[in-house]
Amino acid sequence: LLIAGAAVFGDTVFARADPFEVYSSLVARLSPFGRRTDGVLVVRNPLENLDGQPARPGLVAVVSVLLGSTAFDSFKESSRWVRYSSLHFTGHVALLNTVALLGFCLIVLGTFSLASAATGWIGHIERRGLPNLMAHSVVPIVIGYIVAHYLSFFVATGVGTLQLLGDPLSRGWTLTSFLDGVDKYAIYQHPTILAVTKVVSIVTGHVLGIIAAHDRAVRLLPQRYAVIGQLPMLVLMVAYTLTGLFLLFSS
Repeated sequence: LLIAGAAVFGDTVFARADPFEVYSSLVARLSPFGRRTDGVLVVRNPLENLDGQPARPGLVAVVSVLLGSTAFDSFKESSRWVRYSSLHFTGHVALLNTVALLGFCLIVLGTFSLASAATGWIGHIERRGLPNLMAHSVVPIVIGYIVAHYLSFFVATGVGTLQLLGDPLSRGWTLTSFLDGVDKYAIYQHPTILAVTKVVSIVTGHVLGIIAAHDRAVRLLPQRYAVIGQLPMLVLMVAYTLTGLFLLFSS
């Protein structure tokens, strides 16, 4: 489909419809590197790069899928969910998880859209385009969740991949022999460090998200509603933080 679309519409299709490119381009908005309008590479505040994210149609859906799917990955590993699904849905666990995954994404989509609309209602501004204009503020939260939920998996799989890379054809090569004595599961032997890192990642992501939402709200809202108009998004961000920490410690 992407190749056919590119043949008709050009490489814009990849930037707009290829999930991996859309995902990586969105996350890259928090990079400290950027380009000026004249193409010169510069170093600047990552939140400035994030603020430059265009409010294109579908942006809210993208961040909802990224945040909802990552949250569900943590939720499905909780002992209560594993026990419930295996006890009541034996033989249909995959279907149940698929429905729950969709539900998580829809919950994020619904709550974020409602909070954005409430911001417009309280701030007496047009509400229709607000979800897309505020969606960039979810990106730091997504990155925080990714670090928290996939850090240990990334380290273990990364070390294992490098070990295998030294002899990809099983011919006895020793290109990465310096990793032979490294235990790829060693990271799991440091639960305290893992827990602290994950909590810091989630909290930092939410703090940056609140800052990004605040900056955008101040710019959009009339001055007399600049404070009270931010309350819906603030409540939502706090709820996301508490939910993220709950899911983290329940898995």
